[in-house]
Amino acid sequence: MRAGRMDRCTSKGNVLKSYVINLDRSPERLAHFLAQAQGAQLDVTRIAAVDGMAMDPMQRLALSSRHFQFQPLNPGELGVFMSHRAAWRVLVESGEARAAVFEDDALLAADLGGLLATIDAHPPRGDVIKLETTLRDVVLGGDRATLGGRYEGRRLLSWQGGTAGYVITRICAERLLGLTDPIADTVDQVLFAPQSRISRTLHIVQVSPAPCVQYDILNRAGKSATFATTVERRKRRGRFFRHGPWIDGRRAVLRLSEALMREIRGRMPGNDLRTVPFAADTGTGIDAAAKRGQEIPHA
Repeated sequence: MRAGRMDRCTSKGNVLKSYVINLDRSPERLAHFLAQAQGAQLDVTRIAAVDGMAMDPMQRLALSSRHFQFQPLNPGELGVFMSHRAAWRVLVESGEARAAVFEDDALLAADLGGLLATIDAHPPRGDVIKLETTLRDVVLGGDRATLGGRYEGRRLLSWQGGTAGYVITRICAERLLGLTDPIADTVDQVLFAPQSRISRTLHIVQVSPAPCVQYDILNRAGKSATFATTVERRKRRGRFFRHGPWIDGRRAVLRLSEALMREIRGRMPGNDLRTVPFAADTGTGIDAAAKRGQEIPHA
């Protein structure tokens, strides 16, 4: 499989181009995503994802760097990062000013198409606009950009992981392609971790409420979900350390420093420390949104 192979999936009225990353071995996930995209009127092109587990070990070694900032990559995480790089490369080659990138296990709000049209017509200042929530407390800056209807954009000032949905500019994508070759950390750590050397140079905007959430987040939150992650979990398997005492100790320090930074920034005038809700999460909204996607005939 060639990374970044494209398949045109839907063509709707929304101007902003959307890419969905999908493994060849997961057609049911693509069908479910496209059902939602059809309802939200997205213009979607499929990006063939890279299956890190199927890669030759020597190939994985050549594409990754030992000089990580957070922890070593596992094969699935390497494949995810390569898949996002493939989407960035397609955006750069397209000449478009920006595009939305999704993973195929994203649950979408029904009015996402209108939001993307507003972002395309009146883009807020930012390199990356995060459409997703992980339902954790984050710090949002005081400046607000109206994005139409119920949505607003605010500077993201603390850790919020996940790369299930975001808008990225072509200029930022081109820069990231140069900065992430070889690949050292997970794609969400690079983009959104406050301690990330790359993230510190980016202007990240968080959309609130978030029109996108990953099904795996709903699973962990005990809410209705359809798909689990295809990236293998890191397991201790009876070991006291996950990566060894040095790496685990450094990760603990990073977590503590991020928590302290979040607390300090959350107390600064104008900033808010709160959970960004999922746009459809009102009562039974999550179940209804999932059902809506399943009821549209699969492509």
